[in-house]
Amino acid sequence: MEISGRRVPPKRIGELLVAANVIRQEVLLEALKISKNSQTPVGRVLMTIGELSESDVETAIYIQGLIRNSVISSEFGVKVINVSVKGRIPLEEAFRRLGWTPPDDVEQQSGTLGELGELLVQAGLIDRSVLEQALYQSHENNLPLGRCLVLNRAISSNLLQSALTAQVLMRDGKITEDQAINSLKNSARKQQSLEQSLVDAGAYRQPAKESVKLGDLLSQAGLVTEGDKISAIEIGLNENQKIGEVLIQTGMIAPGVVDESLRLQEMVSSGELSGLQAADILRQANARKVGIDVIMEERASRKEEVEKINSVLEVILQSGALSGENFNRAQSLARQLNVSIAEVILTKEMVEKRLIMAAYQGQSLVNDGIINGAQCVLAMKMCVKTGKEFHEVLKELPSDTAESSPPADDSAGGDKKSGWLGSLWSKVTKKD
Repeated sequence: MEISGRRVPPKRIGELLVAANVIRQEVLLEALKISKNSQTPVGRVLMTIGELSESDVETAIYIQGLIRNSVISSEFGVKVINVSVKGRIPLEEAFRRLGWTPPDDVEQQSGTLGELGELLVQAGLIDRSVLEQALYQSHENNLPLGRCLVLNRAISSNLLQSALTAQVLMRDGKITEDQAINSLKNSARKQQSLEQSLVDAGAYRQPAKESVKLGDLLSQAGLVTEGDKISAIEIGLNENQKIGEVLIQTGMIAPGVVDESLRLQEMVSSGELSGLQAADILRQANARKVGIDVIMEERASRKEEVEKINSVLEVILQSGALSGENFNRAQSLARQLNVSIAEVILTKEMVEKRLIMAAYQGQSLVNDGIINGAQCVLAMKMCVKTGKEFHEVLKELPSDTAESSPPADDSAGGDKKSGWLGSLWSKVTKKD
């Protein structure tokens, strides 16, 4: 007997049965034709034509699961099928006669119906005939079981996501099998996520801090489709691999992208970013073929610009640099996108950059007591109207905008710039 730890390509059910001398090759070929024409699993066809019993098919599927998961070699699996089916004895007895005792967790490793499939059956969401057909399609087409169930419209993508989440939580010891089954039933009935069903049942508590799953981050960023994400999760559960490893091995994502995604995932967990911000950074980095550090540096600079606009928004509005129509539009977009008005103004370029800079310069002079608010607004209006820079219009600012004009300086010889504006301009030039 050979128990192999090597990965062995799984054999199809029909091939295993022929190799075990349970059915003849010509019988299998005929069954395959019928299966193809009728879209019926080959195991079901062999039962219908009287070649096998239901228990014979279940034995072959069970052994195939052990082979797929490298619990036993294909050669030993063929021997077990022969002894069990030809000898009409239970599998446990066949194993004993061949000198092998299955490990305690062999039921989980074998994937006879697959942990995913068993969960869905126990929750009453599919019956075993539907599962059997999906298993056959999964083996024949080398597709994950869950993907086949969705393609057959036996379950929805959302329900598959809930079932896979249940598997993950069970694997991590966070919920029991009974809790998983009951919550799956409620998820289907109420059309809500598994986590919400668990919370409703008092069996699960949502994390206090925001977190984002790697697969969700990649799908939200548009780097993988929702279907590919779910398939990768299922494969990872079956192969005991992380989703990032599966995505790399299948060629869907480059290793560097996974590494940067994991960095962003940590930043979300630490509160530095929201999940949506992390997805946006990843999307932009991928689109522009740059690292996430480049995007984050740009975002930091952008944050400073947004704060600058926020600090001078009043001046911008009073001066007419932003029209009332555009302001209303910015307000509407800000509510829809859940961002600040300044963010919209910057993104949509509703105000010229020179005017934003002029408003910031004017507000700085107001804060320093060099000019007052009325003078700042009037200077901004002149910037809007003439297209000149702030320091240029400041020299032309009419004196009647002063709250209290200083007395004229007779020694200036009547020069128009030697009054309070001349004094003001000297302050500005000294400040610069």
